[in-house]
Amino acid sequence: MAEPRHALPDTLLELMRWRQRTTPDTSYFTVFGNEISYTQLWQSSLAYAGSLARAGVGQGDKVCLVFPTCAEFFYTFFGILHLGAVPVPLYPTLGIDATANIFRNCDATVVVAFDWFRESVEASRAGAANIKCLLLASDLEGGEPPRALPTARAEDVAFIQYTSGSTSQPRGVVLSHYNVLATMKFMAEAAGITARDTVVSWLPLYHDMGLIGCSFTPPLVGARLILLPPDLRNPREWLETITRERATFTVSPDFGYRNCVRNVKDTAGLDLSTLKMALSGAEPVRLGTIRAFEDKFGLKNIAAPCYGLAEATLAVAIWPRGEPVRLDPSGRHLSVGRPCTGVSVKIADGETDLPAGREGEILVKSPGLMQGYYNNPELTRQVLLPDGWLRTGDLGIVDAQGYLYITGRIKDVIIIGGENIGPADVEELVDEVAGVRYSAAIGIDSERLGTQRLYVVAEVRDPNTDQEGFSHLAREIVQRVHLGRGHRPARVLLVKPQTIPKTSSGKIQRSRLAQMIAAGELKEQILHATGLHSEGGKRPHPGPGPGYPEPPPEVARA
Repeated sequence: MAEPRHALPDTLLELMRWRQRTTPDTSYFTVFGNEISYTQLWQSSLAYAGSLARAGVGQGDKVCLVFPTCAEFFYTFFGILHLGAVPVPLYPTLGIDATANIFRNCDATVVVAFDWFRESVEASRAGAANIKCLLLASDLEGGEPPRALPTARAEDVAFIQYTSGSTSQPRGVVLSHYNVLATMKFMAEAAGITARDTVVSWLPLYHDMGLIGCSFTPPLVGARLILLPPDLRNPREWLETITRERATFTVSPDFGYRNCVRNVKDTAGLDLSTLKMALSGAEPVRLGTIRAFEDKFGLKNIAAPCYGLAEATLAVAIWPRGEPVRLDPSGRHLSVGRPCTGVSVKIADGETDLPAGREGEILVKSPGLMQGYYNNPELTRQVLLPDGWLRTGDLGIVDAQGYLYITGRIKDVIIIGGENIGPADVEELVDEVAGVRYSAAIGIDSERLGTQRLYVVAEVRDPNTDQEGFSHLAREIVQRVHLGRGHRPARVLLVKPQTIPKTSSGKIQRSRLAQMIAAGELKEQILHATGLHSEGGKRPHPGPGPGYPEPPPEVARA
């Protein structure tokens, strides 16, 4: 068991230095069957720092990382920190233009990429004149450690985490070492992670839950870490790893657990009984998914909802281990638990704080609150209030016992005849229809009616189904939504798999989907359509809605 640590380290580098000194041969993580010890991480990161320094990287420079899940990501990340520079992890397949936009926004001078991504990174670099140098991971091996290194402080920037862009363009969330370490500490306490745990994660390293929650928190408590590539086309590999490693802890968005229920047909050889917690976050957590996952794999009170966002570093609330989940009085919303230690949550309508049980915007105060959006002081002021509260843009309720429930997203709320409808409520109904792979619900403004129309876009499981089959599927969707929510969809679009746009963390980009519909970009993907004869119309925007203030800019769910 790892030596107990009584004081919180000031920086990520101090944490890894302490681990290298006290448990040098202990495995930090295992990836593709290779165990990487704390000594190997430390020595390799210093070698990478030497190579980066020779390439001109210095204190304060922004360095973008474009990597898959691999050991070289960690060597590069900590090598950058050794120099007092600022890592900026990026989604490897974000797209040429979107990647170039981030290159420019973060003022990076250097990009380090895994060799696989050289061609796409070169194309993005062509659109960002500030990038002076592209280095490959293989270029950094075998460097000589620098003779002198700056001393990092708790208030220094640890890295810039770009949001996943679920409702707008990604924004650079600036996080200090203090933000990250403080969040790791209370998150580990809330989730009950200790040195006795084995963590299995397939979450990507360019996303806050995969990086901070699953990759940086285990060293704080001495837990084992097994990393898998972020590919759930075959979720059985994830479950087989949990079985083989006798894992006690794992994390996934809701869709990951749904994939296991739907696509793991044969449970023979799988034993998940060692799991003590399977956290579910990053997108709406569905009670149906939790029950189906636990029933299929013989678990009870293991899947636990959580809530967080990039602007709060990561965690805000985590459901306690082993506790039965809790529903609000309406029976529609799962609680994500009470706020973590040191985190405060309140519900507000504009400047008015609301009492227990009233729905409004969720505001958060936490030691993990970001320093701000990089290069965007105006948006920072809109989100970070003068009194220290963060506007999340999420809707929720806090009950009389202090339990938090997430009820929706201000920008995503669909307003029909004055009634607010949460897209996730509609999507859960549609996703239960046989033949539907994945769905998204959005509101399209109708100038004639002065309200919104409910559109449902559903990816089908079998795109080779005949039109009669599609027609039956669409009718069943309409009936299911009408019975479940009391509103008949104005239009149902059945589309090919992989059509609905998602963020790097798997969240639906509803605003982007609405734009695609308005611009006719789905024409080649539509297999069957019901309802209105035209896909045009004003670009949808739900607006603040009755009783809610104008929403802040995009805030990413963690």
